[in-house]
Amino acid sequence: MKQLLIFFVLFLLSLSIQMTAYDIDSLQEDTITITVTGAADRPDSLTLPLHATVRDALQEIELSEDADPGLLNPEQVLNDHDVLNIPVRREESVLQVSINTAPLEELVLLPGIGPATAEKIIAYRTENGLFQKLEDIQQVKGIGPAKYEKIAAFITL
Repeated sequence: MKQLLIFFVLFLLSLSIQMTAYDIDSLQEDTITITVTGAADRPDSLTLPLHATVRDALQEIELSEDADPGLLNPEQVLNDHDVLNIPVRREESVLQVSINTAPLEELVLLPGIGPATAEKIIAYRTENGLFQKLEDIQQVKGIGPAKYEKIAAFITL
């Protein structure tokens, strides 16, 4: 008896629900909206066709002089409400070599430091411990004030 009552209630509920078929294509938008930030002349919202790529977006905006779009994947498909951040070109960073931990291969990258001087640096820190100040490297035989001035911008503890 309970089962019949439950069936009857469910049947009445199903009659009250509007059963309309939806066309999936009509529910889907034909465009997407993204936000452009970073190194664009005018960061703002941008409306693009559905399935647009980063390349499509880059063609619609003006980049600033310091923009580096080469860091972006041009084939990446964008979605609605995505944020496209245009990266800024970085200046080349200065090589920093630790005089306390660098192996011979890194020490020889310093201007004016060849394999023999690099070996002397390694021997000095093995015998005397780590350098306490950058200027202490001048205690290594072969590194005087002139050579120190050449390498000072490239070394760190």
